[in-house]
Amino acid sequence: MRAKLSGRSRSLSWLLVGLVSGLLLSLQLNSSPSRAPATDVAGRDRAEETIRRLEEEQEALKARIGGLRRELAAYQQEAAAATDLMEELNDELNRQKAMAGLVPAEGPGLVVKLDDSPRQAIPAGEDPMAYIVHEYDLRDVVNLLWMAGAEGIAINEERVVGTTSIYCVGSTVVVNDTRLSPPYTVRAIGPSSHLENYLRNPSHLVNVKEKAHLNGLIFQYSRSANVELPAYQGSFALRYARTGQ
Repeated sequence: MRAKLSGRSRSLSWLLVGLVSGLLLSLQLNSSPSRAPATDVAGRDRAEETIRRLEEEQEALKARIGGLRRELAAYQQEAAAATDLMEELNDELNRQKAMAGLVPAEGPGLVVKLDDSPRQAIPAGEDPMAYIVHEYDLRDVVNLLWMAGAEGIAINEERVVGTTSIYCVGSTVVVNDTRLSPPYTVRAIGPSSHLENYLRNPSHLVNVKEKAHLNGLIFQYSRSANVELPAYQGSFALRYARTGQ
């Protein structure tokens, strides 16, 4: 009986020793600080380095985008300024073309009709040249209209400009190197009442009015709410002018 008890006691003793040893080992393992594997530390370092590099690249790209936006804004301002300048130049060019008679024009004004006398028989001893319209008659009318403030003038379908010549060839009048035959219609754009007052003034166009009264020369004029003028179709020949230095 004692032998059996002794054997059982020894077994219990070894069991207790094993349990205590296991418990101590477990406590030791749990109390030891955990360490990450070396491979995890290296990976984390590489990830952090990649993040820093991407952040630097992102900042550089943001700076570049900001610079490009500023350049674009500057180009847009220059383009807007150039557009405004081009519009101003275009407006001025159109104004100069209108003043030079290079574009059609219309507006209120006056219409003057000049024609040879319809009389068939000319009294003996009178000059037959007094019964027809001459180039100087047209020049006198045109010059008076300019003096009265006309902004544009045409004779028949020929626009009168700064270089227009009016001269006589036989029984016809040449305007802008174009032969015109009577009747002559002089159209002028401008203050119609003012233009009419100049034509009506007895001290103006004395020779034309005298031929109209004595020889039946046709000289008529009337206001018009809308006078249409063609554009000048000729060229501007420069013989002496050249570009300034």
